[in-house]
Amino acid sequence: MEAKNSISLARLCSTLAAVLDVPAPEKAEPPLDWAVQLLKEQAGGPIQRALIYNPDAVAQWLFHKNRLMFQPVLEQTQLVLPLRAVMPSVTPVCFGTMYTGAQPEVHGIQAYEKPVIAIDSLFDALVRAGKKVALVAVEGSSMAIIYNNRPIDYFYLPYDKEVEEKALELIDKDQYDVIVAYTQEYDDVMHRTGVDSLLSMQALSNQIGIFQRLCRKAAESWKDKTSLVAFCPDHGVHQQEDVHGNHGLDIPEDLNIQHFLGVRRAVK
Repeated sequence: MEAKNSISLARLCSTLAAVLDVPAPEKAEPPLDWAVQLLKEQAGGPIQRALIYNPDAVAQWLFHKNRLMFQPVLEQTQLVLPLRAVMPSVTPVCFGTMYTGAQPEVHGIQAYEKPVIAIDSLFDALVRAGKKVALVAVEGSSMAIIYNNRPIDYFYLPYDKEVEEKALELIDKDQYDVIVAYTQEYDDVMHRTGVDSLLSMQALSNQIGIFQRLCRKAAESWKDKTSLVAFCPDHGVHQQEDVHGNHGLDIPEDLNIQHFLGVRRAVK
């Protein structure tokens, strides 16, 4: 039986903050110092731009079963972090932890609910450090609600295609230090048709394609700046006995995720 990953998702937030030379949010768990060191060595200096892509429900087991499909992600990154999502392994709870660095009982979302998180977050920490931040997400999604009321720019769009188009536009204009983009097609499709149906695999491939195109645009538009790119899902998935996929359980399939991070040095 597959074991649960040992490193909590809660440690990503302070890790990202440290890589970006920003003090971590107040309640964040400690960073992964070794990961910070590796990424900073790869950068060779301050990181000036960051793209954090959040595809919903991309489990670690999906990567192991479909390695060739993930080749575009591997081509853009250098570091893979096996992480353990938090319980219950549902979207608002996990994204609450991802961007506060705090466990659910600390950030306050402990069920599939979407209140605005009150505690300090990475978005707040970035703004305090003078960074200009954009959040691009599917309207009505958890990421379009739980981090509202921050002094950042919000772009909420009908679905994944529009999110991609807006994120590409923002990268090209190069007016933001950090861009966070959230899409959800795989999660939507797997709930209806199963975790590895043909439709679900196409949806997963679509999300990987979005990341690849965003990274390529970043390489072009940010070529004179050292940049970080990250592929960071919230939780995994499992197959039910019927046709539907699901998540939310305390099992490796739902908890084990992998985050992929990469640094590209500025071209002088």
